[in-house]
Amino acid sequence: MSKVLVTGGSGFIGSNIVKKLNSKGYEVNMLDIWGLQIDGAACIKGSVLNVEDIEKAIQGCDYVIHLAAILGVSRSTHKPVECLDVNIQGTRNVLQACIKHHIKKIIFSSSSEVYGEPDKVPITEDMPLQPKSEYGVSKVVGEEYLKSFHRQYKLNYAIVRFFNVYGLHQEPWWVMSRFITNVSLGKPPIVYGDGSQVRAFCNVKDAAEGIIAAMEKANNEVFNIGNSKEQISMKQLAERVSRLGKFNKNITYIALEQSDRSKEREIYKRIPDTSKAKKILGFEAEISLDEGIKEILDYNANHLEEVKQTAAAVEATENRRKNGN
Repeated sequence: MSKVLVTGGSGFIGSNIVKKLNSKGYEVNMLDIWGLQIDGAACIKGSVLNVEDIEKAIQGCDYVIHLAAILGVSRSTHKPVECLDVNIQGTRNVLQACIKHHIKKIIFSSSSEVYGEPDKVPITEDMPLQPKSEYGVSKVVGEEYLKSFHRQYKLNYAIVRFFNVYGLHQEPWWVMSRFITNVSLGKPPIVYGDGSQVRAFCNVKDAAEGIIAAMEKANNEVFNIGNSKEQISMKQLAERVSRLGKFNKNITYIALEQSDRSKEREIYKRIPDTSKAKKILGFEAEISLDEGIKEILDYNANHLEEVKQTAAAVEATENRRKNGN
């Protein structure tokens, strides 16, 4: 069976992909700054900004799934230079190692952030790229590097644009995990603005299947990977999580300016068209929104102390950012 390097393999999406690759019989190397150990995978602790670290991790590999990045609009806003360095230079370093080691294909984890505020929904892969954040810009540049390395060096690739991935063990930086964490701790979900923003959430288990399908079945294509079946507003999502978590108090609304986006940077409608992924990859999200939310709520109910500690750590980090640290 082939050997796969997963950069960022210790992360939320990465660890799910590593486990899924293991279950399919692939040999797996991981490169990650955190060095998390996952059964059945060899973990090399290191950074994509360090060429020597990449050299150690890529030895003997046939494919690379490149996930390592500074994630999210909030983090890129607070550390824009670090975001651009890791997401652009890190990607170039990985691509150069792919050429040197004759990698068959690289699969790049991009984001729906590349589309910015779309002209229409659902969003197809050929729509204009008009990112509103440094994070979105870094992903567009990463995509262009893959296409250029293919043209110049014949390196095969697949680009996956993820749409609002959520699931078990996601830290409460993101809207879904924040809502569920609050309800699990007996606190109201906090909605930014009036809650009219619309999203479609994809469970991480489905997302992992999508990126592996892109590795196995497609060359030099771009795919939206998400759940196009269940679009929902943030107000409706907060109500849904509250209902499933048996939380009967009112939802809290605060000004959009207090969120990680200004009004100018907010995306108001983000729904993927995944018909291309279904046609070429055979991919279709299978886990319903209720099923995914219930899984996390049930886990949290049995691990409340862990949930409290994680929420406290995230709150402390956010407070340091607000204070300029």
